[in-house]
Amino acid sequence: MISLDAFSATTVNVPRSACAIIIEPLRSVAKFLHLLDAEGMLKGDFRIHDNKITDSKYQTNGSIKKNPKQYLNYGEEDQMEIQGFIYSNMKGNVVLFFYILTLGILRLFFHWYPHLHLKATHDRCSLKKANKVLVIDIYRKFKSYFVKEIKTLDISGIQGNQDENILECNLSDGRQKKLYHARIIKCKKLLYVWDEETENFLKLMGFDKGITRRQLHSCKGQSKEKQIIKRIIYGGNEISVPVQTIITLLVLEALTPFYMFQLFSLLVWLCESYYYYGIAIIIMSVVGISTSILQTRRNQKNLRGTVNLIDTAIVCRGGDIYEEVPTTELVPGDLIVIPSGGCEMQCDAVLLTGHCVVNESMLTGESVPISKTPLPEDYVLFNLKENMNHTLFCGTKIIQTKSKGDAKVLAVVIKTGYLTTKGELVRSILYPPPADFKFETDSYKFIGILFVIAVLGVVYTVVSKSTRKIKPLDILIKALDIFTIAVPPALPAAMTVGKLYALTRLKNKKIFCINSRVINVSGSTDCICFDKTGTLTEDELDMWGIVPIENKEVKQPLKSVSALSYTSELLRGMASCHSLAIINGELGGDPLDIKMFESTGWKLQDSVDATKHHHINVKPVSGFPPYENPPEVGIVKQYQFSSHLQRMSVIVHSSDTQNYTVFCKGAPEMIISLSKPNSLPTNLIDKVHEYTVQGYRVIALGKKYLEGVTIEEVNKKLREDVEYDLDFCGLIILENKLKPQTSGIINILKNANLKVVMITGDNLQTGVHIARECGMVEPTQTIIEVMAGEPSQYVAASIGYKILSPGIVLVKYEKSLDIEKAPQNRYCFAVTGKSWGNIVKYFPELIPRIVVKGAVFARMSGMQKQQLVEELKNMGYYVAMCGDGANDCGALKAAHVGISLSEAESSVASPFTSKIQNISCVPKVLKEGRAALITSFGIFKVMLCYSLIEFSSVMILYNIDGNLSSFQFLFIDICLILNFASFFGITKAHDTLAKTPPRNSLMGFVPISSMSFFMIISVFFQLTGYYWIQTYNWFTPYVYKGHDDTNFVSYENFSVFVISVFQYITMCVVFSKGRPYRKPLYTNVPFTASLIITTALCLWMVIKPPDWLISVMELKPTPMEAIYALLLIGAINFVICIIFEDVIVENVLGKIVVPKFKRLEHSRKKYLEVFRDLSRDPDWPIISDKDTLIMNTYNHNNDLNGIYNKGFDDAITKC
Repeated sequence: MISLDAFSATTVNVPRSACAIIIEPLRSVAKFLHLLDAEGMLKGDFRIHDNKITDSKYQTNGSIKKNPKQYLNYGEEDQMEIQGFIYSNMKGNVVLFFYILTLGILRLFFHWYPHLHLKATHDRCSLKKANKVLVIDIYRKFKSYFVKEIKTLDISGIQGNQDENILECNLSDGRQKKLYHARIIKCKKLLYVWDEETENFLKLMGFDKGITRRQLHSCKGQSKEKQIIKRIIYGGNEISVPVQTIITLLVLEALTPFYMFQLFSLLVWLCESYYYYGIAIIIMSVVGISTSILQTRRNQKNLRGTVNLIDTAIVCRGGDIYEEVPTTELVPGDLIVIPSGGCEMQCDAVLLTGHCVVNESMLTGESVPISKTPLPEDYVLFNLKENMNHTLFCGTKIIQTKSKGDAKVLAVVIKTGYLTTKGELVRSILYPPPADFKFETDSYKFIGILFVIAVLGVVYTVVSKSTRKIKPLDILIKALDIFTIAVPPALPAAMTVGKLYALTRLKNKKIFCINSRVINVSGSTDCICFDKTGTLTEDELDMWGIVPIENKEVKQPLKSVSALSYTSELLRGMASCHSLAIINGELGGDPLDIKMFESTGWKLQDSVDATKHHHINVKPVSGFPPYENPPEVGIVKQYQFSSHLQRMSVIVHSSDTQNYTVFCKGAPEMIISLSKPNSLPTNLIDKVHEYTVQGYRVIALGKKYLEGVTIEEVNKKLREDVEYDLDFCGLIILENKLKPQTSGIINILKNANLKVVMITGDNLQTGVHIARECGMVEPTQTIIEVMAGEPSQYVAASIGYKILSPGIVLVKYEKSLDIEKAPQNRYCFAVTGKSWGNIVKYFPELIPRIVVKGAVFARMSGMQKQQLVEELKNMGYYVAMCGDGANDCGALKAAHVGISLSEAESSVASPFTSKIQNISCVPKVLKEGRAALITSFGIFKVMLCYSLIEFSSVMILYNIDGNLSSFQFLFIDICLILNFASFFGITKAHDTLAKTPPRNSLMGFVPISSMSFFMIISVFFQLTGYYWIQTYNWFTPYVYKGHDDTNFVSYENFSVFVISVFQYITMCVVFSKGRPYRKPLYTNVPFTASLIITTALCLWMVIKPPDWLISVMELKPTPMEAIYALLLIGAINFVICIIFEDVIVENVLGKIVVPKFKRLEHSRKKYLEVFRDLSRDPDWPIISDKDTLIMNTYNHNNDLNGIYNKGFDDAITKC
């Protein structure tokens, strides 16, 4: 991809399609205050000047022979290499000379490869002396190049308060710099500032780095002058997706390699007097450019309309002074008011006062309202990931706000523009990773092969024609014509056909895609990961019952919560330990919280008096149970649920007590670890196990009294101050039923030999039960839990394996080590997030085996889900991820194919979004992806073989200095190839999912054999027809009369043309594959009709053409005996090609020969090597005895299995 803008800041990705081009946006004019340009830079009172050093002494001092590598964002995910360059007068003059010498062709080449232009005109130097930089973004084996000019921001001339006229910028290393001028570069929409201390460019950050939470609370607003100064460095608060003008797009499109090649072809054809064909190509080019421009402009408008919204905001200027300003003027540090009626956030901001209910579906795909609470005021460093429950993200919708009385809901802006979370997601769309798909990379190689074939044809043409004393100009034109024939100019356009039809069919099935490249990738998927709750199981949970704990005794389960006394702490905890809110008169929030609260029979309503129950800076909520004169329970403070911590807490105040009470609910193992040991029944672990193995969702609840504290002290408490020494209250049991479609879809995927994995944040036992119930794990498979422990002061890091299987397995406790071997062929692994983290840290060498054999990964955080997907990709799997929640965003983006279940039509969290709220969308995506991939394979073979057939026809005729006529070329290219290519991809996906995905490599033995056999057969029959017609007595050979003679009418021309036109039809039939990935050819009615009509047209043109057609096509009238012979040769050609493709290639080579060498063909797939290693190691894994289990797990306070009584004689593991 190549990019050029007005500031010579250019981008190029390598490798690239010869016709692909992406242009960075041109700068637009002033956006706000008429003082700022589109980059947010002030004009008029300060200056941006080019830091161009051309003096020879600077070149001598600045240029260096060898530089150590320097990086932007070192050690981070977006790490990029950076190199400094300084302009060289000598090099610049030499390049200018060659511009003139090559008539501008060299400049055009440098337009496509700007990093080479930089190296040709500049000398390498240190970053300190540089005036331009080359940024190299390395993604696996691909490199993207960004050429950027260094600018200098200077505000020393601005009038006003010198204390405020200082550029304040937060850098990526956590430091804040104050300066009057700064050297900057802008790369991939982010700004980098020169740092003298490190002698490198550091990323400009928002207010989220190197600042404490108390400092954020101390923000009291900024003056207008300070806001303007900050915008000099931070720019305007907008995610600008430019819509380029028609003229700009026209010029940029016309300068692509594809259209430059077309221009070259036109010049060659005009020299050969191919006027009609040239006119047709001009028309096609105009249509192609127009279509591309309109589509590009439409996409730019759609994307800008989606992400670039302008609103107004109320900002605090200090004290009680507030001003309404456009949101484009916001900068980090601004104090804004969140309107009570809600709004759409245009920046990332931290909530300081009040409560907000937010819909984050645009970012996460999850439409469940989320409650946001004020940021605690302490000296802890602010960390965005740890404080997401206090952060309002750009692009999310504020549904409702609550505050004390008439107090304003305030938030401090921490990120603007492309620094925001939404900006990061948009950047990932604008700058996607380079294509790492085998089919695409192989297609580039084949284009290179075609070029080599063209060069060989040129050499042959020059040599053969030279020996026959042909004029040099004629030889040159004929030689150049070879390139226009051998390299198909329509290939890039034809390759998009299959994907476009697949996109349309998916859209009709309510599955939307924002990245068409992923369509073909989805066809190679061989591993699918699923979230559990809301994906495999229903979103809404059903209350099964509760299990109260009283006096360290587990009571009988109660199906009805109303059976509890209203004084029960378990009941009060269920009524108050949640983050629910009244939204438009209805209860809104997490489905689990809603079910739990509704089961209590209590009512949630806003407090009439905001001062009642001392509700300060929080949403005042009261609950009223259905009893006579009930006490009120007000929620004073909330600690939101964290998937990492696996819990949430509230502090409440009841009207019948003087003390405050902490209620904490979450995962049983977590609440157990936070509870007092003397409040835990001895059989609690067994009880939890009893319910989880049946697939129930088990939530534990604990409480703690806060005695002698004031409301002010309560509001200052951190969650770690209250979430310990809990009294265990009981268990809340919910049913998480499978969705009706889940088992059937999992069965389809398993029958297709796809690896299916569950990655859930739920309990391990519950996940295992659901995996068995839906068929993800077969009944005969043994499930082995992998337990990895971190080291302690006296014990090294350890790992153990425990069997979880149907029935009960007794492992006798003995002093000596008893070993039980797992059945090697029928087992899979189950791993908790805790163990996974320890495996990654202490046992990385086991990751391949655990990933390959893993089936259930439970208690996984969002980061761990993403990590697991990356490891699966490293094993050689093409991974699809299907999920519905915010916890899945990282994994959805990391997977090759992300499928989000969301009501929204599109979500930037994943390339695919399904409005169908179940996993039935997964096989639909896979089937359409496979069909699109097969279509791409077929159309590529068609276009490649079409070029080679035409090439061979021309080379045969060049032997007698003949050629095809202009209208013969036109008929082949328009009536046949363009016609077939238009309908080729309409064939629908097959109804069933095949057991193996299609091949994704064009360089494989089977695809190469397919095209090679076809071309050998085609050339053979062309030569057969060519020589056959010469055997007749009436045959007269063609005589070349010189360059000025364009009459190629001859028997040789007729024979070659007749055979070739039927070969094009044969080619489309042979390469239009049906089963098992697409429906049969005849189901594609337009394509079938096109084949029949064109075949009939060709027969009419050959057997009995009218005089006008003979004249136009320049056909040689030929006796019928020769025509019938040529048709018979064409028919034999058709039959042989069908037999070779369907019998020899697909069955003999594809199903017999290649499988015998499968190890060699798939040697790059690491997971197959892992399977081979496991087969050679039958003693692994070694199943630990009970003593080992205790040693490995007892120190894990967050592990349910860590609460064992060593006095037990037997360890019982139920499955």
